[in-house]
Amino acid sequence: MKRISLHIFLPLFALLLMFGCRSKEKKFIHRMEGVWNIAQEDIIRINPDGSVEQVSSGTDIGTLTLREGDGIDQSANFLYYTIELASSNYSWRDLPFKSEEEQKRVFFYYFYCQDLFNCDMIATIEEDQANRQKWSFFRREGSGNGGTVHRKTTWVLERL
Repeated sequence: MKRISLHIFLPLFALLLMFGCRSKEKKFIHRMEGVWNIAQEDIIRINPDGSVEQVSSGTDIGTLTLREGDGIDQSANFLYYTIELASSNYSWRDLPFKSEEEQKRVFFYYFYCQDLFNCDMIATIEEDQANRQKWSFFRREGSGNGGTVHRKTTWVLERL
């Protein structure tokens, strides 16, 4: 009886160690893999005086796909991202995606351009659930009325 219970206990213990000891970042990345509907997009302009203007709002605007990629060092906690938007001729295909250790932000590399600097999009995680995420990202839009104008985009993602 002891031998049977050891044969069952040891593999279960090994699995527990393997999955239980992963970093929070690794768990988050693994949980995020899959296809997500961009269920809601809201874009606002933030003026230098603090006032805001609604630029656009839409539902079911596209999909975000996150997947493990060939050749990515899995110890680095990267995924590939692909974004397809119904309103855009441009698509983002198989580009690097990463989360920070605290899961407060995610990084879309080469989002705005293919250069090495100033091309990445960093989104703040406002809501983090297994099947629903809410992310916001900011971008400088220009100057006006004696200050800087920013654009805030918020995406609500739902797992497909």
